[in-house]
Order: sequence, then structure tokens, then C-alpha cells
Amino acid sequence: MALLLLGIFLRRFWPFYLVLIFTLIFSWPPTARLIWSSLESTYPYQHIDHVEQANAVVVLSGMLGTFETEHGYVAEWGDAADRFFAGIDLIKAGKAEKLIFTRGQMPWSDSPPEGEVLRLKALKMGIPEANILLTGKAANTTDEAIQVKKLLQQEGLNHIILVTSSFHMPRSKLLFDNAGINNVAYPTDFQANTTTSWLDMIPSAQAFSATSSGLREYIGRMYYWLRF
Repeated sequence: MALLLLGIFLRRFWPFYLVLIFTLIFSWPPTARLIWSSLESTYPYQHIDHVEQANAVVVLSGMLGTFETEHGYVAEWGDAADRFFAGIDLIKAGKAEKLIFTRGQMPWSDSPPEGEVLRLKALKMGIPEANILLTGKAANTTDEAIQVKKLLQQEGLNHIILVTSSFHMPRSKLLFDNAGINNVAYPTDFQANTTTSWLDMIPSAQAFSATSSGLREYIGRMYYWLRF
């Protein structure tokens, strides 16, 4: 947009050529794959058998979408649904006794906090009610770290397995470490596409969106690294 405005202001064509070049590069699938492979390189896949024991498994919010109907709010899985199932798997594998969901909720949202919905789903999957804990409400990852810290102190817990998407883990672990929470990372929800085909040579809106999301995550990491 800046280049387009510059071209209009200067009445020159070269900014428009740059817009075309950048659009093609950012919408090229190999560009998106390179960005996401880099984002997920810090925390690759880890077999559940290699995860150390802890007091609790903490599953961060960000996997549900909700919409209001005449029958109330309906929740549907989003791209990060693997976080929930990874948390369930860790509990069933005996890696911890307590399962903690964060009550993620945007300030402007009227839908139920995410952790409350996940709690009901976990109960249906056989997790005992006494083993499920919920934090206070949290609008972002910083709030989640604060609320988890409070809950751990209340429950007398001091060691957690932190579950979130691989690309989100560096930022999350930085915040949880900064909050003084003893944690080990268990990444999930891997999004880097390792398979290739001739279609990968064709620019696409999907690749453009993936590039945008990847760059946004890098901006978020930079912000928190500068802050702490």
C-alpha cells in the first residue's frame, strides 16, 4: 500500500513494479514454506515418551471459533485444535495429573471463555472432573502466563508441561519463563508443509495468507524479545 501511494504521489511506475514483484514473492508457496519452517525449527516434533513428568499440563487457548445461534453459542475447532488433543494425550500417558485450560476470551467477545468449552470436551473424553483446572480470564499469551502463575500458586503446583503450537512456542515459553514458571515445552500443531508438487510453483492466495501470518508471528516475537 505504501508503494502504491508512493507511485501515485511521485507519478512514477517503478513503485508499481515493486508492488507486483513483492506480491508474487509473498504469494509463492516456497516463500511461505520457508517462513513457517523457520518458525517451527526451534521446537520440532517430540515423541510423547520423551516428555518428562510434571505436576500439570497447561494447554493455551486459541483453537476454537464460536458463533451465536438461536440455541446459544456454538463452538467449532480451528487450525490449532491439536493443542487440545495433545493435552489429552499427555494426561492419558500419565505425564501429569492435572490438566489446565486457560479461559481465553477477547475483551469484546460475549462468547464463553475458551477454557470452559474445552473443559466440557475433556470431560466427554474421559478426563476426571477433579483433574481439570481453569485459570482466570486471559485476553492474550501474556495474560495466560499471569493467570497460570496465580493458579499454580493456589494449587501448590510448581512444574508444568506447556502445550501450544510449535510456531507459538518460542514467544509463549519466553513469557512463561519470565513469569517464573518451571515449564517444559511440548509443541504441536505443525503447519510447515514439507510436501511439494508442481502446484507449488504457482502463486496463490493461500500462500500469501500463510506468509502474512508468519511475518506477523515474527513481529510478535520481536516485540516480546525487545520488551523482556
